[in-house]
Amino acid sequence: MDTRAFPTSSEAPPELQPVAVTRWMAQLADPQVERDYRLHRFAEDRRRAMLLMGLAAVVNGLNFLVELYAYSRGASVAPALIPPFTGVLLAIMGLLIVLQLRSPALLEAGMVASAAVAIVSRLGVVSLHPALTYMWPTLMVGLMFVNYLYLPVRLVTSVTLAAVLSIATPAWWSWSLGAALAPDELFRGIVWLLFANALGFVAANSLQRSQRKEFAQSLVLQQLLSTDALTGVPNRRRFDEALAREWRRCARARAPLSLLMIDIDHFKAYNDHCGHQQGDECLRRVARLLVNGVGRPGDLIARYGGEEFVCLLPEVGQAGARAVATRLIAALHRAAIPHPGSPNGEHLTVSIGVATAEDLSGSEGALFALADKLLYAAKNAGRNGFVVGALEVRRPAARARAA
Repeated sequence: MDTRAFPTSSEAPPELQPVAVTRWMAQLADPQVERDYRLHRFAEDRRRAMLLMGLAAVVNGLNFLVELYAYSRGASVAPALIPPFTGVLLAIMGLLIVLQLRSPALLEAGMVASAAVAIVSRLGVVSLHPALTYMWPTLMVGLMFVNYLYLPVRLVTSVTLAAVLSIATPAWWSWSLGAALAPDELFRGIVWLLFANALGFVAANSLQRSQRKEFAQSLVLQQLLSTDALTGVPNRRRFDEALAREWRRCARARAPLSLLMIDIDHFKAYNDHCGHQQGDECLRRVARLLVNGVGRPGDLIARYGGEEFVCLLPEVGQAGARAVATRLIAALHRAAIPHPGSPNGEHLTVSIGVATAEDLSGSEGALFALADKLLYAAKNAGRNGFVVGALEVRRPAARARAA
């Protein structure tokens, strides 16, 4: 066994770590991952917003019925009907608007506007019923917990809303009652608001941090499930998903799609001569060379199995795929990886089948089958090269003439 093919490297694929979550603002440290998280949560957050609007409509509807009954008995005034009736209309309008929202930023803006309307509405109701003014701490503390724990917004937005609520409501209470408001009652109400802020912030911070940590860990798990443990490049599972996705996308865009099947020549002889440890290092080195050899971030190099790799080239025609294959073979030649057991020479080489689909009306399986067929053609042609082919265009069958 020859272990001198090239020095054994201790370099391994980097260990994956979940993205950190900031302590106070409960946001993912990576802005892109934070945006991905909000998009991931968008459907659930919109359902929560719709449920909140529905509950607001029901509560305001019940209040309107109570006010209407009191007004019919002469126990209330007509203006008292306006806030609950307006609340019902605004809640229904909000529900219809939320149904049309398509981004987390717009949803958050809608929730901020809804919270402002809810605060003004509650203050208006209490203003029209001076006897209920003593209930303002209860109403405001309730709104505070809805803001922190149920409103589908970021923690920083919840804190901003809570700060506005904590300043505006005591000022309104003091202004509406004037000298009739005892200092100890105002002080007691402020204490309740501070307590609700502290408790709400701690609970919301813990909840939002745990949700984001769970999302970050799920990303790591997905990455582990879609990454080849030996080479660190995407595995067959991720390639299959990418091929199906890019096939659909290129079909919609009427763009070509190319696929390269890459096989290390005489790799079994390499393993038999140099040993499996050197064979593993060889696979890692070839994977790095292939990744560095493709030019665009959207191109995918994956390990398909054993000594086989695949290269997916979205929106690349036959000429571009040929250029990539030439570049990859040249990169292997420049690396000059020793292959003592090769009957074709002293260095490691690869064979490549280059398949291109210009018409994507069929299935992606046909493109893969063609690339595999072209790979074997390259091997039969002597290895250390590539064979290029195009997927045949499917033409509709002609209609048979009626007899």
